[in-house]
Amino acid sequence: MSLYRNIFKQSWQTTWRNKYLWFFGVFAILLGSAGEYKILSHSLMGDNQSILPAVDKIVQTGIFSKQALDNIIGMMSQNPLLFLKIMAIFLIVLVLLGFLVWLSIVSQSAIVNNSANIIKQKGHNFQEGMRSGVKNFWQVFALNIIANIATGLILAVISLPFIFSESNIIIASLFYVVLFIIFIPVAVSLSLIIKYAIAFTIINKNNLFDAIKLGWKLFKDNWIVSLEMALILFFINFAVGLLILFLMFILAIPFLSLGLIFYFLSSVFGVWLAVVLAFSTALLLIIISGSILTVFQISAWTGLFIELIKNGGTAKIVRMLGNVIKK
Repeated sequence: MSLYRNIFKQSWQTTWRNKYLWFFGVFAILLGSAGEYKILSHSLMGDNQSILPAVDKIVQTGIFSKQALDNIIGMMSQNPLLFLKIMAIFLIVLVLLGFLVWLSIVSQSAIVNNSANIIKQKGHNFQEGMRSGVKNFWQVFALNIIANIATGLILAVISLPFIFSESNIIIASLFYVVLFIIFIPVAVSLSLIIKYAIAFTIINKNNLFDAIKLGWKLFKDNWIVSLEMALILFFINFAVGLLILFLMFILAIPFLSLGLIFYFLSSVFGVWLAVVLAFSTALLLIIISGSILTVFQISAWTGLFIELIKNGGTAKIVRMLGNVIKK
């Protein structure tokens, strides 16, 4: 466990001592769960059935129908001012979403770059992180797109038995289990390869295709270590999630008491004030803890990448088996 213990200790020190990284962590959260956790959470929570039906529901709204197009054309001719207002709002929302995507990718790159610099005892600051993020934006963006498309396709494939076997849940469940066993390792492996490819892009300055090839090779040579790391981080995520829920429950007590006091005093404003304060506190707790956890995870994967490149690594299970054989 010394390999992981050292990496986690180093990652926590990086996260806690360099709080400016929390800013990047806030926006890196927007990229969503890591692929290896996303596929597992969807599958274990039974959300796979919703992947393709969700697309079908969007189509059923009629947004892509001829009638919708006719309505848009009619609005343009009958009320052009309203149409221009709607288009302006749409463009503003689109620009804001684009900016958030840009900032989330830059933030992910900044955490990787600055974590690596901290580990290597090089200079690092907020500006250095931003420069690295902007410089590597398109390559890291492409790698994230590849990871998300692959994860989406795998979730869609796993959901197929429930789409085509709705009348026989037993057969659907059987095929689901088979597809789950086949594709989950593929999804997890791909996600870890992309992590290494991002590190090769940012830290070693490799181009996109070389980074993917090198990421595949590093994973292939260290797949057990990589899976052990992912498993440990999965349980850390789970434990932190439980801790946050517990803290939210504890924090809810004084706000609930405050709300009841205002209720008995017949103060509507006071009740709403208690609700707003409780919601704001919970949201702040989620954002800060999520940011810290994101920085910690990215820093941990960066530390593992540097360690594997520099010294290689032996999986805990391999070391345990070696000790058993020696005895």
